[in-house]
Amino acid sequence: MSQKHLSILSIAPYRILPATSGGHLGIVMMHHYLGKLCQDHLVSTIDNGPADNYAFELHKVFPDKAKRYVPLCRYSAMVSIAKKYDASHIYLDHPYMAPTAIALSRKLKIPWYMRSHNIESERFRSFGKKWWPVMRSYERFAMRNANGIFFITPEEREWGMKNFEIEAAKSHVIPYGTILDALPQGHEAAKLQLAKETGLDPAKPWLYFLGVLDYYPNEQAVTFILDEVMPRLNEAHTQYEILIGGKGLSEKLQAQIRETVNISYLGFVPVLDTFLKACDVMLNPVILGGGIKTKAIEALGYNKIVVSTQSGAEGILPAACGDNLYIAEDNDWYAFVAGINKAVETIPSIPQAFYDNYYWGSIAQKILDIFKAG
Repeated sequence: MSQKHLSILSIAPYRILPATSGGHLGIVMMHHYLGKLCQDHLVSTIDNGPADNYAFELHKVFPDKAKRYVPLCRYSAMVSIAKKYDASHIYLDHPYMAPTAIALSRKLKIPWYMRSHNIESERFRSFGKKWWPVMRSYERFAMRNANGIFFITPEEREWGMKNFEIEAAKSHVIPYGTILDALPQGHEAAKLQLAKETGLDPAKPWLYFLGVLDYYPNEQAVTFILDEVMPRLNEAHTQYEILIGGKGLSEKLQAQIRETVNISYLGFVPVLDTFLKACDVMLNPVILGGGIKTKAIEALGYNKIVVSTQSGAEGILPAACGDNLYIAEDNDWYAFVAGINKAVETIPSIPQAFYDNYYWGSIAQKILDIFKAG
């Protein structure tokens, strides 16, 4: 089957446009780059914004209510879309609509693949959710019935093969990506521009953390920065400014930031390109949650040095990062700060191997190669 004749019926079960989180952006970019290479018809919810700037075709089919997760919700509409565009494959983001994907696959006689953004049951277990065993049984059912699973990290692929008994032949690693395919330019100009807008000192190293901050693992990371990282930086007499970006930070943490020197909360960052070019080092003190930490990949793509906990670096290939990734054991904050102090003295230089592995265009091509191989 040639690439131009591939036609994908994709299912993303929640609002992704406008993309307001790394998870949303990962879905949007994946389908944008797939849409550049073949037909990608993405079925999602009615509350999505326009997709005019993307290469996939958006079909607003599902209601923006929980009832969309009832098996076979809008089944007939999806069958019609698949037949109209001669779908050859089904691509499902997350396991939640697996029964519907199975039914579509049987009806249309085409294979279905599932994109696992995390091991969801393990993520919920780490949050202390009592119902995580139910999620584990459901997730295992979904993966074992798919024709292929796209895991986001090598570690999660190994976990799935061991714990869910997923066949190696249908287990693939498809990471989160970057829109950049080469080193970006313009760091100094961006830093001066943002310094003018914020009043921050451009002579100091700018350390940053960025994410959806009402998501508990990210909220916890901000707490670690305030309570564990900053006191140790001050002990070491490090010169720095810390920038916290993202929506949803609690009023309690906002108040703590207002009372603390050398740290600023910027809220939602509307122009990420300028922000990412301007900053020097990404802090990634994340302990909880699963999957790849999307903001770390984003930072590395912008040639930032990332200082991370072990958990925060899971799924990232150190060999592809050169000297741009420093990893400390979880909760070893002295080692974490030692990494920061080394990072601020280092000129970043991400190797081309990073873009070879993480450029969205290359990732999309890998998926199509898997589809064509059957």
